[in-house]
Amino acid sequence: MLYPVNAYDEHGQLKLNKMLWLALIFNAKALVIFVMAGVSRTQGGQLLELIYPLRDTLYIDMVLGSPALLLMWLSGQRSSDNKVIHYLWQHGKKLLIAAYSIDFALQIYHLVLSQGAFSWVRALTLLLTIWLGLYLIRSSRVKDVFAH
Repeated sequence: MLYPVNAYDEHGQLKLNKMLWLALIFNAKALVIFVMAGVSRTQGGQLLELIYPLRDTLYIDMVLGSPALLLMWLSGQRSSDNKVIHYLWQHGKKLLIAAYSIDFALQIYHLVLSQGAFSWVRALTLLLTIWLGLYLIRSSRVKDVFAH
């Protein structure tokens, strides 16, 4: 697919668009929330308790968010001649989809554990996980970004 000239960086590689950045940041949400909780010392524990009532879930989500952090870092390293970086980058879409799939399964598991009790945080998180996961699967832009 052809993209406008401003969609490419100075090395001729397709830039990550805002939706892909959103998907990466959302996948790393546990790490972002953990940092935010650390910065706001007085209410940090309450923030973590609100979003992650089970601490194990926080740790699992931090692990699931690590591919997104890796891909954020690799996005700036794509122009190097390092074969490892290119290999990891070309498999980035698969890594992200796997992380989103596991996150989705864990959210469904916790929904079952809570016997379907409604929570706005859970509902919005599940909705965004589904929406961004489908974007990663269906977007030709994402496919093209990770192709090179």
